[in-house]
Amino acid sequence: MSTSAQAGQEAPTKEKFTLQSKGGGTYKVSPGETLNVATAGVHAFVRLGSGAFVSAKLSEFRKRPDKPIILYEFDGCPFCRKVREATSLLDIDVLFYPCPKNGPTWRPKAIAMSGKQQFPFMVDPNNNNWELLESNAIISYLYNEYGDGNVPLSLRLGPLTALSIGLGLAPRLGRGTQYRQSKLPDNPLDIWGYEASPFVKLAREVLVELELPHVYHSVARNSPKRVAMREKWDTFQVPYLEDSNTGLAMFESTAIIKYLEDTYGVK
Repeated sequence: MSTSAQAGQEAPTKEKFTLQSKGGGTYKVSPGETLNVATAGVHAFVRLGSGAFVSAKLSEFRKRPDKPIILYEFDGCPFCRKVREATSLLDIDVLFYPCPKNGPTWRPKAIAMSGKQQFPFMVDPNNNNWELLESNAIISYLYNEYGDGNVPLSLRLGPLTALSIGLGLAPRLGRGTQYRQSKLPDNPLDIWGYEASPFVKLAREVLVELELPHVYHSVARNSPKRVAMREKWDTFQVPYLEDSNTGLAMFESTAIIKYLEDTYGVK
């Protein structure tokens, strides 16, 4: 791509958002965050990196959803995590409505819509708002609609899949599960990341605990969306957050977490 073409694509982002913290293109642990990052990374190790790479069969996928899939779920749930791994593998963007325990907004709405206190709960606005419960049913649907129809072995081992995910989540001691009082934004936030990244997990735990709706732009390795993301700021790093409510954008999990706590958390 030429320099002039790049500038043309970058300009709208740079005009719309003020970059509050720059990405350096490398993954470094902030001082005092070693234990946090280590425990957040256990899951990727236990799950053998599931969700770190887009499926090699991307070219054989049947179609791409025009609108983000909608998921009501929470970060500390192993069944929810399994569906998030599937969306990373499928390179699907998701509009998340976080449903932490005792959350006053999205959890009651999901229960009213589905008729059950069960998560994850999916709505597909691309298919007449098709609704589904049960992680296995959701994953099968996503692969049939937007994949090649073949759910990978790592997601269909039944109890073994659930057990490995649960073991991976255990070191986080329930983070991303319980609601903390917050001020809801007018519009969903936008975050770029992928499920196997411990840095992304740390930021998303806070998004969930504060019940902040967010569009998750999945950019696992081999995702073609990585090129477009790099063109925004001449670098690639995740997590990357854009908040249209304030006009601010930022890299770095520690900066994102501080911003979310300061802007939307209630002390």
